Amino acid sequence: MVGRSDPEFSMVNERLLHSGYAFDLYATTWVDASGEVFERDIVRHRGAVAVVPLTDDQEHVVLVRQFRTPLNARLLELPAGLRDVDGESEIDTARRELEEEVGCVAETIEHLITLVTAVGFADEAISIFLARDLTWTSRRADGEEERSMTVEMVPLVEVGAMIANGEITDAKTVAGLLLLLQKLNS
Repeated sequence: MVGRSDPEFSMVNERLLHSGYAFDLYATTWVDASGEVFERDIVRHRGAVAVVPLTDDQEHVVLVRQFRTPLNARLLELPAGLRDVDGESEIDTARRELEEEVGCVAETIEHLITLVTAVGFADEAISIFLARDLTWTSRRADGEEERSMTVEMVPLVEVGAMIANGEITDAKTVAGLLLLLQKLNS
């Protein structure tokens, strides 16, 4: 869990409405410090990781262009994936996703940040890692979207403009890339 519990609010009931491969949906009932009761739907997510793969020359980042069903569009994103393997650590998930989606292994992986993505209705947390010292292998695509994705080398000098002009809109990708630029410029 990211954040702290608030003693002024207590959950008094939750009911599972849907259980899926990436998340579960609950109807919850809460009471505040004054005794007022209110209801909220909550998405409980399994968690995810994203990886910022930096090339050895420190002039490019490796991104993937992937079809996203909710938007019916292809987005340019950091390689990322669900924490859907029981007992697998975040860093091992990051390593697995990097090899599956991009086809490389990182000698060095560093945690940059853990973000919560949609706090109004979901508890999803995504940990973003910086991957360096890349060794190229072969992609191990998993699923329809991964099999059709493309891997793209993006010059770091273009990242700011790509974010500003809306070519890169995915929140985890924007955050990871801006953190990388900040780290390289400090």
